[in-house]
Amino acid sequence: MPVEHHDERTDERIEAFLEGPVRARRSRPRHLRTDALVRPRRLVPLDTRVDWETSVRQEDARLSRYGRFATVLLVAVRHGHTDPDERIARKVGKVIREHARATDRVTRMSPSRFAVLLPETMEAEASALADRVRRTCAEWGTDGTGPSLRVTAAAVMPPRGGTLVDALSQAHARLDD
Repeated sequence: MPVEHHDERTDERIEAFLEGPVRARRSRPRHLRTDALVRPRRLVPLDTRVDWETSVRQEDARLSRYGRFATVLLVAVRHGHTDPDERIARKVGKVIREHARATDRVTRMSPSRFAVLLPETMEAEASALADRVRRTCAEWGTDGTGPSLRVTAAAVMPPRGGTLVDALSQAHARLDD
């Protein structure tokens, strides 16, 4: 450009464009929120007995049709030599529902037994869930439920060609022994 057309403002704008936008600096250091990193556990809903049996039939059909695998987990709660009171049973049910996945189905079979249907789960993985539930319930020794609270579990995966109903019967037999 000719010298007579020299404009200081144009030079400043061209330099600012080439340097890029000005980034604002923080006046204080960024504070990391660790509480935001912990997600609250979502409880798996407790199925009615009819809904749970429907889910078992549907999963049984998937097993036979596609050759997939699933496991049934039974959890029994004993307080001393009797069935637990309602408060303790609800508390154990909540622990089971906290540790279950969103695809798992949980129901209360009796005042002292819970059943969990675990689709796409091997027996060893279901046993790991049972161990987590037992460990969590064992930590309650300080709140009055004491050492007399016993949580037992049986995980059974139906053999090839077997049904989940057969596996459920076998799990009941294991718990009764």
